[in-house]
Amino acid sequence: MFASAIAINEFQCKGFEKIAADIAEQSFFEPSAGHGHPPAWIIGHLAISAEAGMQYFGRAISHPEWSPIFGAGSSGQVTPSESLCKEVLQSALLQNYQDLREFAAQASPEAMSQPHSIPFFRGTPIKTVGDCITLLLTNHFGFHVSQLSSCRRAAGFAPLF
Repeated sequence: MFASAIAINEFQCKGFEKIAADIAEQSFFEPSAGHGHPPAWIIGHLAISAEAGMQYFGRAISHPEWSPIFGAGSSGQVTPSESLCKEVLQSALLQNYQDLREFAAQASPEAMSQPHSIPFFRGTPIKTVGDCITLLLTNHFGFHVSQLSSCRRAAGFAPLF
């Protein structure tokens, strides 16, 4: 059911790794021009979003303390700390999306056809749990990786693709 979304997310994660490799620790907590998010927030937001998606598969959020910092509606400001360093957040993002892809690959059509519980998507074409998982694996991930890419480009790096 999710083969295409899984393939797209795997591809995007490889792109993420290339982009993130050029993000310096010194600028990790600095807001970027344009969208105003620091790389720390973008990576943390994606990591917690994957954890939120895994709740549909019965898995609890592993980092509940991250929700107020990186979750929907958060300010986008991240206070520098060792527990939110690039290595920790990047590792969590990659592991969380690997886990989300695995859960999606095992998902039953019946479970994924159930209505989602996300108020933000009420009244939109995003109707089911499956729609939400597909969105997390593709559009949402790609949108925020594009923001991270703009941070990289603002630091003077040439395009990767």
